[in-house]
Order: sequence, then structure tokens, then C-alpha cells
Amino acid sequence: MAFRTIGLEVDEGVYQRAAARAVQERKTINQVLVDYLQRYAGPAPTPTPTPVTGPTPTQSVYVVQSGDTLGAIARKVYGNAHMYPLIQQANNIQDPRRIWVGQRLTIPPAGTATSQPAPATTPAPVTPSPQPAPTPQPMPQPTPTPGSTSQQVSSIRFAGSPNYNRRPRGEISAVIIHATANGTLQGVINWFNNPNAQASAHYTIDKDGTTVQHVQDMHRAWHAGVSSWQGRSNLNDWSVGIELVNWNNGEDPFPEAQHQANADLTAHLCRKYNIQPEFILAHYDVSPGRKTDPKGYDMNRLRREVAARL
Repeated sequence: MAFRTIGLEVDEGVYQRAAARAVQERKTINQVLVDYLQRYAGPAPTPTPTPVTGPTPTQSVYVVQSGDTLGAIARKVYGNAHMYPLIQQANNIQDPRRIWVGQRLTIPPAGTATSQPAPATTPAPVTPSPQPAPTPQPMPQPTPTPGSTSQQVSSIRFAGSPNYNRRPRGEISAVIIHATANGTLQGVINWFNNPNAQASAHYTIDKDGTTVQHVQDMHRAWHAGVSSWQGRSNLNDWSVGIELVNWNNGEDPFPEAQHQANADLTAHLCRKYNIQPEFILAHYDVSPGRKTDPKGYDMNRLRREVAARL
């Protein structure tokens, strides 16, 4: 199957609105355009798979590579991109667009499959996200603590980011608080979803307390940079990064709703990973002289209120 690369011109405002909606739906603009063109083009003739003769082949395993889709994988292993539903069914994949780099897929033999490929009107899968995009779940509610003004961690939406890698030791022993130096949550989401940014955090909290997750805790986000604490370096390896939407100029306030959401989330992380309150750190703690964020935020209050929630 041949592929064609196309370009188009569109009003900047239309593009920005489309990009924002695509991020909310965990899609790329390319995916949106491909899906639209497939619907517009209508169904293609469904090819009949060539019967397999001779000995029944055994199933194999395929490891997803960068740029793969189920259709592209089916074309590689079967010579027919429209046979991707065989792979989808064999691996119990609910959404054929949700595969990720490094995923191991069972490839059933075409000649012994019990199911026929879906009609060509089914949208073909597109480029997988570099990391799995789980359905966000509400965070557990902490036990009410006297004096706490916020007793519930807000539901967290997964916004994603390609900027992450593996934790060398799988350790999570600290939480680092940052300020975004950006005035909007959407601006942060767009920046962390830009591969050229080479930056990310695990979470960002907006001024109204709205919280999104960019990188799963198990992975190493790129937020601390050159850093050290109590004789240990490279805090990206062993910390979770939380960004607070704030210009970091010492004048932009951190509203109470934002602070309480931060205290709830940080307390949840401390309980989950057995992190001590003294390891709730500011970016300026671990990168002194290089970083000033979160400038003007009361870190001592955060530590006290997290300790009260534990």
C-alpha cells in the first residue's frame, strides 16, 4: 500500500482550537486529519485473504516500533494492512489506535484465524502514542484531618507527553515542586507535548486546582535537570515533579484552591511511595543558584499540611 504526505494551509485560530481539542481527546492533528479523510473517501474494496496452504504456521510476537500502527504491522506480517483486526482481536485491544512503543503483540497465523478482518469502513489505526494513555481515575480521598480546608484529591486528567524515559532504579523517594513560568494550563500541556521541548513533569496544577498528569509515576519525567540533594544527584531518577501554573516572578499569586490541590496530591504521593515530608522539595532546593521556582510559594506550609494529612 502506498502512502502520500500532504500539506495544507489553515487559519491560525482554527488550527489552535483544533490542536487544543485534539490534546483533550488524546489525539494528534495528523490522526484527526487521517480519520476525516478516511471517512470522506468512503469504503474501499475488502480484499480476500489468500488461503494458507501447507503446515499450519505458529503464532509469533512483534514488538511495536516507533511509527508503527496496527495497519502497518499487518502489512509487514501478512502483506495486507486491512488484516489488522486479526492482531487487534488476538491481543484484546479495545481501541486500535492505542498501541505504544515497546508493546509486545501476539501475531496469529492468518490461515488459522477464527475471525475475519473487519470491513474497510473501520477507521485504520494511526501512529501510536510513545506512552500508554490510561483512562484517568479519581485519586483516593485522604482521611479528613482537622484544620485541612481540602479533603479530596481532584480527578486527574491524563494529558500525556512524549518526553520521558525509564527510571534507572525504579525508585520514587522525593516530590519536587515547580512553577511553570507560563500563565495557562493549556500552554503547559502544549509545551510538554512538544518533543523539541525535551521537558516534562508528572503533574501540573492550574490556579483553580484542576490537575493533569503528563507522565506516569513509574516513568522518569524531565523536570529537575542538573540537581542534587543530601549528597545524591540526578533527582529526575528518583522524584515526582509537580508544576504549579504561575509566572514565577514573586508577584503572581498561588490561589488557595491551587495550594490545597497540591497538598492533597503531594500527600497522596507521600503515602503511596512512603516519602517523608522533609523530601518535599522546591526546585530551588535541588538546583540552588540555577533555579528560583516556585518563587513566593510557602513550602514550609505545604510540608506542615502534608504531614497533617499523613
